Amino acid sequence: MLLCSSLAIAQEADELGGSGAELSVIARAEYLHGDPLGNTSLYTLLEGNISDNLSYSVCNHWLSSAPGDLYAATFHSDEANWLDWATLTYSLESFEFSVGKDCMPWGTYEMDENDWDVHYPFASSIWNNLSNYQWGAMASWIPREEITFGFRFSSSPYSVKPFEDALFTYSVLGKYDNPDAFGLMLAYNLVGTAPGSYEGVFSAGAKAYLGKATVTADFNNRVGDYNAIFLKGFTSALHVAYAFSDAFELVGHAAYERIQAGNLEDMTGGLALHYYPIEGLRVHALGAWRYGDIAPGPTFSIGVTYNLNLSL
Repeated sequence: MLLCSSLAIAQEADELGGSGAELSVIARAEYLHGDPLGNTSLYTLLEGNISDNLSYSVCNHWLSSAPGDLYAATFHSDEANWLDWATLTYSLESFEFSVGKDCMPWGTYEMDENDWDVHYPFASSIWNNLSNYQWGAMASWIPREEITFGFRFSSSPYSVKPFEDALFTYSVLGKYDNPDAFGLMLAYNLVGTAPGSYEGVFSAGAKAYLGKATVTADFNNRVGDYNAIFLKGFTSALHVAYAFSDAFELVGHAAYERIQAGNLEDMTGGLALHYYPIEGLRVHALGAWRYGDIAPGPTFSIGVTYNLNLSL
């Protein structure tokens, strides 16, 4: 319904002299360590401008390895569902205001990636367990092109339905990105866990652009868990990507997490090779080894992701 409505808005924008819309259809097929479906998924991303100041973005997650879960969780805030985000943004000089369902502002570059680009074995426990797409509103100040400060008020991932039991999330974000040098992100999320109770989560990321190499470091001061979402502890990760050419990229990943309860450790190291034979197509092969107290052992995956872009 939201996708059809957005297509109608885009058509109307064209008739009114707007810039129209761009539709991306993203398909990913993957075999992941005994799971023939892995992160197999199908997304659509529709973006465009209604006027010079008003824009929209809608991302739908139509298919996954467990497609029934996407639709059973419709309108839930504690689980992923078929609608990742749907936002309407008003831009005015150095300020932006957006409303709708969107990502909670997070300070790690891992969270900044599109879901279809992320490798599950390299993802942190926060990424794997947090329902990051929440309904709310955000105000951003962009004093310079590379600098953003934002504040967002949204529903809580601890609610079954958005704003149920008056559970809210208050988020602040600071971001600097210079593609010729480095990037830095910091965020703090105060997440309502129960009436009158909140969990504060600090997250940070740094990125260095070093010619053909990109080095990224991420940190969260909490650990993700399926039942409690946030546990006391921390996650840390180092990610290095080196582009040998336009067609080949080698990615190295190392991560260390500690859960305070029980003094549990979780460590991951791995390599992935990305091959881009044509525009929009990525083929990958990945091998990783998990050490420590939580599900140790090897993991591997092979897969392909194709992004088809259409101008409407």
